[in-house]
Amino acid sequence: MRHIIRGQPTLAEQCAADAALTAHQQKYGDYARSKNCETYQVSVADRTYSIEVMNRKASYVATVMNHHRSLSKICEVPA
Repeated sequence: MRHIIRGQPTLAEQCAADAALTAHQQKYGDYARSKNCETYQVSVADRTYSIEVMNRKASYVATVMNHHRSLSKICEVPA
């Protein structure tokens, strides 16, 4: 199972995303159901980061939730 970190995270955000991906893989194993999404709260260097991990067909994709999100992503409305 590949681990992918989307965007251009800082070093601390990348460490948090790695920790979230590792926790997600330990929880669901190598091949979990596709399109399952879970949000993790990870503390790194006295800051808490929200990391969203999405299951894909052959990978787990982590996104650091540090910017605004469009309403279509939040409400799951097709664009």
